[in-house]
Formats: sequence, C-alpha cells, structure tokens
Amino acid sequence: MAHVELQDLHKSYAGKPAVRGFSLGIEQGEFVSLLGPSGCGKTTTLRIIAGFEVPDTGSVRVGAEDLLAVPPHRRGMGVVFQNYALFPHLTAASNIAFGMRISGRSNAEVNRRVPELLALVGLDDAGSKYPREMSGGQQQRIALARALAIEPRMLLLDEPLSALDAVVRVALRDEIRRIQMSLGVTTLYVTHDQEEALAISDRIVVMREGRIEQVGTAEDIYARPASRFVAGFIGKMNQIAGEVADPGQGRVRCGNHSLLVPPRALASFAAGTEVTVLVRPEAIDVEPAEAPAPAGVNQLRARIDAITFLGAIRRLGLDAGGQRMVADVSTAGGSFGRGDTVSLTFAPDACRILTGDGPATS
Repeated sequence: MAHVELQDLHKSYAGKPAVRGFSLGIEQGEFVSLLGPSGCGKTTTLRIIAGFEVPDTGSVRVGAEDLLAVPPHRRGMGVVFQNYALFPHLTAASNIAFGMRISGRSNAEVNRRVPELLALVGLDDAGSKYPREMSGGQQQRIALARALAIEPRMLLLDEPLSALDAVVRVALRDEIRRIQMSLGVTTLYVTHDQEEALAISDRIVVMREGRIEQVGTAEDIYARPASRFVAGFIGKMNQIAGEVADPGQGRVRCGNHSLLVPPRALASFAAGTEVTVLVRPEAIDVEPAEAPAPAGVNQLRARIDAITFLGAIRRLGLDAGGQRMVADVSTAGGSFGRGDTVSLTFAPDACRILTGDGPATS
C-alpha cells in the first residue's frame, strides 16, 4: 500500500460533479502534481485531503489512518495557499512560529526551529519583517516555511506560484523542489502550468472534468500522451487526421500524403480505420524544399506562413497542403522566412497514433 491512498473520491456542488472517481496512490517522499485546466477538480481534490472539503463518497488514508473523520487541524498537513494567507500583523518569524505554538511546541523548540526554516528558504535576515515589507516571492517563501514548521506528514501546495512574475516563478519552483527533496516530505502540488509540472514532478496526474486522464512521469506524459486531450494540453502537438492504409507496413493515408508509423502502432486497427497521427514540433526537421528525404522517413512539402521567436527556437507555422502544422527550429540554425516552401521530414518512430479519444499507441 502507498503512503497516501485516495480511493474513488466523488464530490459535487449543487448537483454538478467536481471530482469523479478519483483514485491515486502516492509514495512516501514523492512529489506529485495535479495538472489540468481551471475547473477540472485539482483544488477540490487537494482540499479533500486537507480536510477543508468532505467528499460525497470515497476515502483518504495516510499510512494506516483513515482521515475522513479527522478535523483539518489534526491531520498534520502543511498547506501553502495561492494567496499566501500570511497574518499581516505578525512578522515573518511569528508567522512561521504560529503553527508550532498552537500545537504546543516549547519556546525552546520554536526559537531553535524558526531560524532554521528562515535559512532553509533563503531568508535568514527577514524574520523581523512584516508581510507588507516583503515581495510576493518572499511572502511565498515564508508561507512555505510556515507549512514546513509543523513537520507535516504531507505538504499540499495549491497554485503557490500563480501570482508571481515569470522569473521569480521559475526560481521559486526550483527552490520548492530542492527543499522538498532535502526534507523528503511527501508533496501534492496543484498547478495549471504544464512547464511547472514537467520541471519539478516525480509524477504528474493530468485531470479533466473531475477525472484522471493520465498518470505518469514527465517523460511519459510528454512523449506518450494517453489521449487526445493530453496530447493537446501538454506542450505543442501536431495532430494529423488520416486513415489506416496498410497496418502491416505501418502506412496511414492523410489526405494526399502517405505517412509511415511504427507497424506495432497499427497492430489492432483494420485498414480504413480513422486515426490521428501525433508528431511533436521538435521531432520535425525543416530543410530547403529541394532537399531529398532519406529512405524510410516521412517527407511533406509545406509553406511557412508564420514565425514565432521563442529564444532558443523559432516556431514555424506551416501549411502542408491544407494540413496545419508547426515545427521548431534552432535559432542558431538555418534562416527561413514567411512564404518559403520547405521540406518537413520526421521518422516513423516519432509518430504516435490515436483513434477517437481513446488511448494512444506507438
């Protein structure tokens, strides 16, 4: 049994489901992110674990203990909210000490622990400051230190970085991960930011309309999306509609094009089955139009109609005979312009197959 066991959680508000059949095991010391669009049930799930919401059905267990009958303040959860929720009339040190004092820790322990936590979050000299005297990033660090002060059995973070600017957000997400790994605290992290989840998670739970869509490592979720929703939500994905032409040869007919995919991806499909070929932009090589294609590699002719500068890469918007596509090329590589006709090549192994909204194959 996992350290944390969530079994068949259901929660509705005014008859509208917010969480539906949510089951998940989380191992001791694991960092798990709940990822999905607004309204998919991420925060509701976290609040059920914290005890702020009561599920209609289902169970929450940590270790051998069933927590549903345990009030929030006795669950031993450290919670970091999106809006920090610091006490404005208390200094940073007093905010950190608050949970320890109400749980009956001695003054000696509080006085020893607070400086340790300030140092842990890199704010050794901020103990006497009030929240109004600190930046948003500093306030969030104090909120994290306060959550860790009680030595929680589980750390729950609800969109903790969404109010911060991009540079601070990246720095602080890495700091959260560093602290989590150094302490080994089991962590559940709620976010709608896919880059954030990919960067810091041991596993990611992609949610949609209250349900789990896919659970896996960052690499699993990105490289092997289990559904059309995950393929479209995680990163940028080319989705090329077609039908199976020759399952044994791994051929898919896409309009006027014939694409090669791994034959194993078509093993369960009959000829004529409608499918979608998935290809990531970075898997596509862009060459001048006259460039020959190596044997056994897919090649499409396309016209560049948009170029977006993204720092290390340029993202090309492409019209491949009516099929909209995107490809990423290195900024340091060849120069392409709007209106250029180019050759797009990608290996069969770069392709995955979807049928309907069912599981993807590769």
